Order: sequence, then structure tokens, then C-alpha cells
Amino acid sequence: MLSRIYLLPFVAIASSILLGGYLLEDLGVPYVSQGGSPLFKIHLYSYLILLGFGLVFLLDGIKGIALRLGNYYRFWLMALACNVFVILYGFAIHGTSGMAYLINTFLAPVLIVPLLAYLTDNQKSLLLKLIAYLILLNSFVAVMEYMLHFRLVNVEFQEFSFFRSTAFLTHPLNNALVTVSIALLVASRTKLPSFVYMLIVSLALFAFGGRAALAIFICAVSVSMAPMLWRAITQGIPDNKQKIALFMLIGYFAFWVGAYLLVSSGITERIASKLYIDGSASARLNVFYLIDQLSFREWLLGASHRLMESIELYIGINVIENYLIGWIFTFGLVGTIPLFLVVYVPLTYFAVTGNLIERMSVFSFAVISITNNSLTTKTPTLLLLFTCLYLSKSLREKWVDSQNSQLNSGYTHA
Repeated sequence: MLSRIYLLPFVAIASSILLGGYLLEDLGVPYVSQGGSPLFKIHLYSYLILLGFGLVFLLDGIKGIALRLGNYYRFWLMALACNVFVILYGFAIHGTSGMAYLINTFLAPVLIVPLLAYLTDNQKSLLLKLIAYLILLNSFVAVMEYMLHFRLVNVEFQEFSFFRSTAFLTHPLNNALVTVSIALLVASRTKLPSFVYMLIVSLALFAFGGRAALAIFICAVSVSMAPMLWRAITQGIPDNKQKIALFMLIGYFAFWVGAYLLVSSGITERIASKLYIDGSASARLNVFYLIDQLSFREWLLGASHRLMESIELYIGINVIENYLIGWIFTFGLVGTIPLFLVVYVPLTYFAVTGNLIERMSVFSFAVISITNNSLTTKTPTLLLLFTCLYLSKSLREKWVDSQNSQLNSGYTHA
């Protein structure tokens, strides 16, 4: 049974990207609309992950999970405990309202990691490739949407003053957060050269209208590639010359294709015309004014219904464009602190034990997430980020172990 468990994370990951909230609405599932059964508010990927974790727990027990997770087990257990606490606390103060959000956004990402630990190395590599190609497809759709000013999926959020692509992941800012967080981790997993992959992702970030996301992504790519470029300059490139020439040719054409898209499609108009603090950026600054309106009790337990209804009166919009303040308003510090630990205890582990690319991915997520409210909505961002970080770390450590084994066997023969 455990040998077939790999199917669940594969289907869960694919559905998390391809089955966005408004696509589910078009298919007749009341996922984002008001009303309806709470069961329909929980995404398919969460059900699959809950099923998989239940099977693993029944068949292998908590000791088996601990053995598979190794050093990560303590961090995982802490994140799970905090998650369960917030779910129980949220149920006590809000009832079933918001349960799907806590399950989709936080519980599913925590529970998928034990499932990943039961995959073989080939399955782990294949899952990373699947994510890489799905993000590439999402980016390509975003660029096409922007060029044609046509959305693949009908959306029902407040329109922007300019066109923004939505692709499969529903909201432009959610798209930008997901793309920036994991693009570095999966860029080398497709048949395309990494720099071509990065170019397509950059064009998609233009299409999503994420100025901060694009700036952080460029910085993260620059920092991540710096050691590689330095080695290439000082030591040369130990590779086939024909392969290098082919990559240079592809890069040359990719550069001019990208330049053509930037100039002819008008995709840079937002960047050129919005290089100042506009209404969108002001909303992210004005949100801190809401903090002054909280009483001591509201700081601890969450904002009153009256204050929640008056958000638009204070900042001009009815959305809190900062997930930390959003959590404080919804759960108070009693719920916000455990939620923060759910997110950043695993990420701290991956950053401390990871390589430069993994650390830059965590850094990119931490910075970009604070500029929008994606983490106050049902989003697969953490699901994809935890998955990519765990798989990348696991495969990298396996490769290092194999290299050390070869060296040790060489010394033995010598």
C-alpha cells in the first residue's frame, strides 16, 4: 500500500495548480462563493493529502514517520501542533467559518511532507519536474493572456485600473507569490536552459503586475547565480563546446524574443507608468493605520465585528494587504503567533540546512508575502514551497552521500 502512496501527492500538486478557485466555480463547485457546504470549500488537494497522511499514519505509525523525516521531525511536529491549536481555536471563536482556509493554506502543506518522505528518489525528481513544467505552463498562459487581454478563467474580484493576467492560480498577486517562491528551485528541472526558464517567468511577473515580486526575483536570481558565474570566469566551463554554443544560440534568440514581447505587447506600461507610490502601494502602507484601532482585548483575541466592518472606512479598501495584520484582526495574537510558527518553523529549518538557492527562495517568499494578502486567503503557496524545498534538500543530500561513498570506496581501493 505504501508503495502506491506516491500517486496522492502527484495528483494533489497538479490539482493545486490547475484547479484554481474560479475554475472550480465555473465547474459548479461553490469554492469561493458565499454559502454552500463547508465541505466544498476544502480543495481536492487537501482531501488527497489528508487521505494519504491517514494511510501513512495507520500503516507505519508516528515512529515510522519520525524515522523517515529524520532531523526535520521535531520541526514538523511543532508546526503540526501549532496548526492543530489554531484550527481548534478558530473553531471555538468563528465556528466552521474559516476552517477550509486553515486546512488548505496551512494544514495540507504540513501534512504533505511525510508523504514526500515515502517517495523514491526517481519519484521525487519526477515530482519536481512536474511542478517545474506546471509553473512554466502557468507563466506561458499569463504572458499570452496579457498580450491578448483575455483571461482563460472568469474571475470575480475587483478589477484593477490595468489588465493583469490570472492564469491558473486565480489572483495576480497569488500567482506572483507562488512563481517567485519556487521558480529558482525548479528552473533546472525542465529541458529548457535555466536562463530561458527565468526569462519566461520574468515576463509572467510583468503580466501579473507584481512590481515588488519582479524586483525581488531579479535580486534573488542575481545572488543565486553569482557563485556559478564566478566559477565560470575563474575556472572555465567543463562541458561540451557544442552544447555551450547551442545554449548561447538559444539564449540569443530568447533575448530578442523577450525584447520583442516587452516592446510590442505593451507589457511594460504598468512598470513605466507606476514607478511611484500609487493607490496599490498606498494600500499596503495605510494598512498599518488599522493597528491603532485595536483595543488590548482585540490585540489578544481578534478584532470586533464592528471594526471588521469598518476597514474600508479607515483605509479606503475592504482588504487588509498584509497577512500578519490580517491574522491579528481575525485571530488576535493568540492565533497569530502559532500561525507564524506554522509557516516559519519549517522555513527556518530549510533555510538553515539548505544551499544558497533554497535560502534565496525562502527569503523571496518572506519578503514578497508581506506585500500582499495571499496568506489570508486559500492558497497553495506553502504547499508548493514546502514540497519543493523538501524534495530539493532530499535529492541534494542523496547526491552528496553518493559522492562521499564513491570517494570513500576510491580511498579503500587505493
